[in-house]
Amino acid sequence: MKIFTKTKNIVRMIKKNKFVFTITTGVIVAILTWVIINHLEEKQRKKEFRDKIDYAGRLIKETKLEDALKVYDNLLMEITEKEEPYFYGEINSQLGVCYLDLSEKSNKEQNLESAIYAFLEALKIYTIKEYQLDYAKTKNNLGTAYGDLSEVRNKEDNLKDAISAYEEALKIRTIKKDPLDYAQTQNNLGNAYWGLSEIRDKEDNLNKAIRAYKEALKILTIEKNPLEYAGTQNNLGLSYSNLSEVRDKEDNLKDAISAHEEALKIFTIEKYPLEYAMTQNNLGLVYLSKVRDKEANLNKAIRAFEDALKIYTIEKDPLYYAGTQINLGTAYRSLSEVRDKEANLNRAIRASEEALKIYTIVKYPINYAGIQNNLGIAYRDLSEVRDKEANLNKAIRASEEALKIFTLVKYPIKYAGTQYNLGLAYGGLSEVRDKEDNLNKAISAFEEALKVYTIEKYSLEYAGTQYNLGNAYRGLSIVRDIEANINKAISAYKEALKIKTIKKYPLEYAKAQNTLGLVYAGLSEVRDEEANLNKAISAFKEALKIKTIKKYPLEYAGTQYYLGLAYEVLSEVRDKEDNLNKAIIAYEEALKIFTLEKYPLYYQEIISNLEKIR
Repeated sequence: MKIFTKTKNIVRMIKKNKFVFTITTGVIVAILTWVIINHLEEKQRKKEFRDKIDYAGRLIKETKLEDALKVYDNLLMEITEKEEPYFYGEINSQLGVCYLDLSEKSNKEQNLESAIYAFLEALKIYTIKEYQLDYAKTKNNLGTAYGDLSEVRNKEDNLKDAISAYEEALKIRTIKKDPLDYAQTQNNLGNAYWGLSEIRDKEDNLNKAIRAYKEALKILTIEKNPLEYAGTQNNLGLSYSNLSEVRDKEDNLKDAISAHEEALKIFTIEKYPLEYAMTQNNLGLVYLSKVRDKEANLNKAIRAFEDALKIYTIEKDPLYYAGTQINLGTAYRSLSEVRDKEANLNRAIRASEEALKIYTIVKYPINYAGIQNNLGIAYRDLSEVRDKEANLNKAIRASEEALKIFTLVKYPIKYAGTQYNLGLAYGGLSEVRDKEDNLNKAISAFEEALKVYTIEKYSLEYAGTQYNLGNAYRGLSIVRDIEANINKAISAYKEALKIKTIKKYPLEYAKAQNTLGLVYAGLSEVRDEEANLNKAISAFKEALKIKTIKKYPLEYAGTQYYLGLAYEVLSEVRDKEDNLNKAIIAYEEALKIFTLEKYPLYYQEIISNLEKIR
């Protein structure tokens, strides 16, 4: 009843106010018309926006990146974050991708910074609550941008930012809901941890990288995702290879080989030649690192590098070609230690010279210096086979070339290593000519190396350099200042023995003790004969704790021979009969190895000594 009465009142009121009603109706119609027109215009404007965004996206796919960039910049001039938040987020997200692609062509650092800024702008809109998928996609791309920027500057900080971004993306990209996106982000996360392992916490970060790659491979199968599967397997192989440098060397190298071989099931030379070459190069590096079955694994490494060079040519892929030639040279130099020394060293030298066709001192100074250092080592090794003086001179020239780049200030570690190699070359040359001059140069080079190789920071390198410094002073003692230089030699050997202990480095310990015995024997000819002969005998006995007749027959025989000589000379100072008996025992031990048939010269010399003292 009440409703009916109310309606009648409204009708009565309209009849009384026909003019007012007519005006109101007109206004309403006008407003509605304006709203409809405005809605249609807005709809058309959004459609035009959508068309432009899609057009820019097509330009990116066509790699017309500069054109796409102009479209995005123009779009951002037409809208604000408040007016059109979603469009603003979408445009910035795609703009970031455009800058990311541009960074691979030019102005890497600048374009990556622009990409990061664009992604961060997009993330003001794409929050994890409102736009989960867009949030995850943009976070993944942001991680890629940070990862790429880490190759240019602030490596650790940018990799940490990349990891953080990927982990945010994985809050949305789960293995159940988004399996392929999950796998992609896990692979990217693995790459970031792999990069971070090169800076700090190597083992921990490599383990994290391996876990991430394995997570990706739960989705990426060889049947459904062959390319992604192969790429991830290759990355997994690299991680295992690097982990082998920290622990479980053989096991991790075995896993690395398995992963690279899985990758090669897809990366064939016919279908994916560049990926094939890359994986073969990586596989070669793994075989190069193996300790067991050295010759067999070095041959496998060489085959892998040569397979890579079927694709990497100097014309098409100059940098990859040069890098693989460096690896090939290293493999041949290592093989020269096992067999065919001269032939394999010549192959190593040829490979290094091929690499120098690309890595010139002007364009690639660091690579150039590294190759020159390798050449110096190869020529020094070759000098042990033939043309000693000529090859040592080549070794010295190569090391000096390397030192044009590897300065103490800029590259202290490489400087020290090259100086060490230079010292060895001068030491070898001193055996051919200008003994005093070349030994002084050797000493100078070793002392330069020791400016970097301190006992606290680089204990092993310190010990090795001190040992060779001792050898140089020992050689110089033959030319002049015998007592002073022998004392310097003894001091250097003792420094080496601070690191090369019998427990940790038994072979090096024995070698240093044997040399120390020879030096003390030499010093006994100058002063304190009895005391220094006793020190010599003590040093030889220390060496023999390791150099047993079963394990090291030749070294055992040599040390026993020197021990016999020391006892023989000591017999002239005191306890003649006792020391002569000890000399006889030592000589007879040496003769167990130095037989007439195998070592006639040593045999005759020892027999002659025995005939004198019996």
